[in-house]
Amino acid sequence: MKNTELLYSASLFICNEVKIYGRNGLKFCGDYHIHTGVSDGRSDISAHVEAARRRGLSRIAVSDHSFSTFMYHATKKKLEKQRAEIEKLSDCGIEIFQGLEANIIGGALDAPHSVIRSLDVLTVGFHRFITPSKMNGESKFLLVNGFGGARAKEKLICKNTEAYISVLENYPVDIIAHLGHRAPVDTVKVCECAARHNVYLELNAKHLDVLENTIDEALSTDVNFIVGTDSHSAKATGDFSAVEEFIVRRGIPARRVFGLEGNMPVFKDKREWKYGSDV
Repeated sequence: MKNTELLYSASLFICNEVKIYGRNGLKFCGDYHIHTGVSDGRSDISAHVEAARRRGLSRIAVSDHSFSTFMYHATKKKLEKQRAEIEKLSDCGIEIFQGLEANIIGGALDAPHSVIRSLDVLTVGFHRFITPSKMNGESKFLLVNGFGGARAKEKLICKNTEAYISVLENYPVDIIAHLGHRAPVDTVKVCECAARHNVYLELNAKHLDVLENTIDEALSTDVNFIVGTDSHSAKATGDFSAVEEFIVRRGIPARRVFGLEGNMPVFKDKREWKYGSDV
């Protein structure tokens, strides 16, 4: 091994009790996007907890795929069982939030309102392989974006932006996952709306490429960021090496990144939330 590689390995993790710092001196305290066997994850919560502990994290949020995701998705029964599992781990030393990665379809979410009210964290985003509840505008929204997103036209961007804004204004959203992935949007408009509604924009370890061309637009607004690995295996939980490099290289102020030491995110209390049609 070369001397430079030895120096890198030595400086990659500087441990002080449970504090683990990356090579650029950033200390990550939470991973707010992980998946379990409730959807398409390959590790259970206990394995994620142990991974978080090894990496010096104090918090994790379980964000399994929502109800309309094709094949591997949450159900009410699965989420109830998951909540019980989280409660059994209440003394594990890691704070565990139950979340859901809900799908934006048109201008709405695919999760039942009763489920949303039971969550600690509501993450939203666009995914390609979704089963729409009705074969109308929903299916068209999915098809045009999922398989025609590369041909990002003004009309498509406008429709997608309206869909995101509608969701942010009508649901108790906490986090936007991988904004722009397969569904191009007006980044400034979505981020301005997110800032008004105290919604975090995710720095997703698996989809940083999506932000390469839009991060400056996001930074021009007042939106704050949150970190998530989008791990589907405990092996990746808490591995923020790519996120740290991105934060430093693109000049994102640490004070705007939640999940770093001293920057703990605050999530909305959803228990009393009502959608317009529920009132």
